[in-house]
Amino acid sequence: MSTRKYRLAAPTISGKTNVLYKPTSFKVVYDPLKLRTLDNVEANTNKALLNGKQKLEETESFVPPARWWLVLPPLLLIIIVSAVDPLLMNDLVVRRYESRYGLDASPSAQHKACSQSTTTAIPNYYLGYPSSADQHSQNQPNYNLVQRDAANFNTKNSLVALIPALVTSVLLGSNCDIIGRRPLLILPFVGKIVWYSLMLIIVAHNLSDTWLLVAHAIESVFGSSGLVLLSAFSYITDCTSGSMRTHAFLLTEGITFFIRIAPAIAIGIWLRYHLYTTPLSFCLSLSVIGLLYALFIQPESIENV
Repeated sequence: MSTRKYRLAAPTISGKTNVLYKPTSFKVVYDPLKLRTLDNVEANTNKALLNGKQKLEETESFVPPARWWLVLPPLLLIIIVSAVDPLLMNDLVVRRYESRYGLDASPSAQHKACSQSTTTAIPNYYLGYPSSADQHSQNQPNYNLVQRDAANFNTKNSLVALIPALVTSVLLGSNCDIIGRRPLLILPFVGKIVWYSLMLIIVAHNLSDTWLLVAHAIESVFGSSGLVLLSAFSYITDCTSGSMRTHAFLLTEGITFFIRIAPAIAIGIWLRYHLYTTPLSFCLSLSVIGLLYALFIQPESIENV
């Protein structure tokens, strides 16, 4: 181990050398191992400071997109197709059961059969012979059977769609701050594309009710329109602040409320005179447009996603 000797200079008092002070010598010991350890500690400290500074600069440099309204197109598209879905499904189910029981599927015939099925006939023991209503009920199936079977199917359909959609919404919604906002926009459109494609096949080949339940269950696995609503409002929250956020929420709520009215009226008028291929194809096209928009145009508002 190498050593060096140093002599200390005599201290000065008011510019004069203290003659009473006797200089002493001491040894400075150089230990390579200790020096190497100190160098490593200093290097690690500097590296940690640089990493922290770099992360801070990256965090400060990330700015969410200022155009919050970019999320409105997929939100409006999913609301339009979701407003049409219940009307299409209910009308399809009712007409299927009417055809099964031999009833006329025209609107006037439905109203007449429903009125006759709910009218209380005069008992036979008052008349002494069968009434006209009784003779009609013997010749034509009762419309109550259609209502009963349609209600049973709607119950099964609600259960099949509720459970997968609930699980998906809880899992994805609770982790949207980690996985980002865009996956919650993309998955429901994928489910809608699968749903309308299967519906076109079911309608074209007149498949059984089981296929309707299977198709709806598959669509629910990808989440419902609630996921898009959650993602859209989270995106608006990321991109706005203060009074601007309030105005954005009010505008979005107003648009989503009024956009449901026109599709419901339009599909109601259409189904009075036509069948399902055209509205299903139209909803499929809207779903494809929404998926492409979410994939290639919609930006992400979460850093490092």
